[in-house]
Amino acid sequence: MRYKTLGTTGEKLSALTLGTWGIGGTGWGETSQSHSLAAIDRMLELGVNVVDTAPVYGFGNPGEQDFGFGCAELLLAKALKGRRDKVFLVTKCGLNYDRSKGPSSAYRSMSAQEIREGCENSLRRLGTDYLDLLLVHWPDGKTPLEEVAQAMEDLIRRGWIKYYGVSNFSVEDTLRLHKMLPMQAVQLQFSLVSRQTEQTLQTLHDAGIGTMAYGALGSGILTGAYRTKPEFGPGDMRSSFYHFFEEPTFSKVQGLLKIMDEIAGKYDVPLSQVALNWVAGCPFVDTAIVGASKVSHAEQCASAFAWQLSEEDHRLLSQASMEILG
Repeated sequence: MRYKTLGTTGEKLSALTLGTWGIGGTGWGETSQSHSLAAIDRMLELGVNVVDTAPVYGFGNPGEQDFGFGCAELLLAKALKGRRDKVFLVTKCGLNYDRSKGPSSAYRSMSAQEIREGCENSLRRLGTDYLDLLLVHWPDGKTPLEEVAQAMEDLIRRGWIKYYGVSNFSVEDTLRLHKMLPMQAVQLQFSLVSRQTEQTLQTLHDAGIGTMAYGALGSGILTGAYRTKPEFGPGDMRSSFYHFFEEPTFSKVQGLLKIMDEIAGKYDVPLSQVALNWVAGCPFVDTAIVGASKVSHAEQCASAFAWQLSEEDHRLLSQASMEILG
């Protein structure tokens, strides 16, 4: 495993972060708690020391224990019992559901009340008395940034969180908030098939803010598992939140996969490792977030950091993704 320092925190984090959206049981097909727990164990054994979650990650699968809002956080509480101090734990606030209506009722609010209550509820579900990092999940377009800064400063003063940051914010609002209360990390979507945030990540990294890249495998399309256009079920995030499986993007990605196939063959590794190696090789990315709901997924992803793309191959992939996807 490779490690990088998160911004100006001095915290040495693994270049790979375990993401838990998929283990929540909503929007990613059926999941198994036992398999997810085993995958988390394996990730930690292989040197991953960062775990990213959120209250809205899942309602769980019907019939399973802990079926309900915050399923991923509840599952993590089980996985991290007795080793909480070994993990840099990240969760979020500001995105919520009407519990009686489910995921379709999602709404954004980054009010001071929502931030404080969200943090308090996450602490309870995760079974911990502090969070290493709390992120505002999405901007709500109405709450003054000054209110966010004051709320986060209060949580830091209380000892509930060590650091704070934002996810999915514009570079302008991020820097404005950073000036009010220095933040330690941001989280943005970034991968070979999603490079719109590249300049933002570079700018924020240069400002001393830690950077976390989510969607590093392009919702699975960069694993090479989808060579023909799949049909996902209603509400599946691979066809609602992510758009790589829609035409003409899907066909364009197939062209990129062919180039990735050649590079993967050169290093004798799976495509997923090429995709992760490329993200981690970008100097403005501190850690790449990837989900793993099975031990085999955990091992394959972690093994991506046992080798490194050459500078030439990294440039080749960068150029190819821009030329093919625009």
